[in-house]
Amino acid sequence: MLYKFYYLILTLFTSSLLFADLSYSAIPIIEIKNIKKQKLGKSLFFDPNLSSNKAVSCAHCHSFSFGGTDNLEVSYGVNARKGNINSPTIFNTRYNICQGWLGQYMTIKERTKAAFLNRLEMDGDFNKAIKYIESNEKLTTQFQDVYAGISAENIIESISYYVSNLTTPNSKFDKYINGDDKVYSQIEKQGYKLFKNYGCVSCHNGINVGGSMYQKFGLFNEDKITRYDNGRFFITKKEYDKYVYRVPGLRNVANTFPYFHHGKVNTLQDAIRLMGMYQLGVSIPQDDIIKIEMFLKTLNGDVPSE
Repeated sequence: MLYKFYYLILTLFTSSLLFADLSYSAIPIIEIKNIKKQKLGKSLFFDPNLSSNKAVSCAHCHSFSFGGTDNLEVSYGVNARKGNINSPTIFNTRYNICQGWLGQYMTIKERTKAAFLNRLEMDGDFNKAIKYIESNEKLTTQFQDVYAGISAENIIESISYYVSNLTTPNSKFDKYINGDDKVYSQIEKQGYKLFKNYGCVSCHNGINVGGSMYQKFGLFNEDKITRYDNGRFFITKKEYDKYVYRVPGLRNVANTFPYFHHGKVNTLQDAIRLMGMYQLGVSIPQDDIIKIEMFLKTLNGDVPSE
């Protein structure tokens, strides 16, 4: 019976390598249905006055110049309070299975509210935020155009609406999977093939090239891994969730360094090499790493306008 189990696992894994690329789809150009709500959410997203020290906005940790991240190992919130995990990109987060590395927030609204209240992030206070908005003529007018009144729920809802529309379409990858074979160079095609053949697609699939499942960090060579936290175990307290994280989406990955939940890997080539070692149990040759890196760079799409 045991051999049948292993055969089933092998069959499923092989099938995923053969067909996972079929799950890829281009990021669509989103039609924003409520322009006024989008503009209000944008105003609040970039406004540091919502934080307790009036110095930290949502954009503080999610810069449009850095792929929707801050390019730091971990983020710093109000009064330079140090966070405990790498800040993931804000772009294309609508396509993720959850928000955050540990899956503690299932919706963008939940994550937005947590960021606003967390003392390590914005350390916000809704009563103070509402008073500030009421004193700001532009924001007050924007709220009147969208909502019946100013409330904590409406603050979070409008920011979340804005964030949900921050996508990066029109990448070379999008054009390639849509049938434009000429958009890719030969080395980019080789990199894509290697990405599939090594098995990266078993986790990095779907529209966001990841973000659609949880996975243990370190399936192989665990004795060589330095652990910094217990992953989803912190949330669920279940043994099988130790060292498990949401698989990151790879859209715009060339710009979202440093890498992994701990933010201690600075280059994309090192990230590829370590993924081979820890997740696939293989040593990827440097020439292949370069080709895979060239493919991953094609995942960069159009950055939203600030």
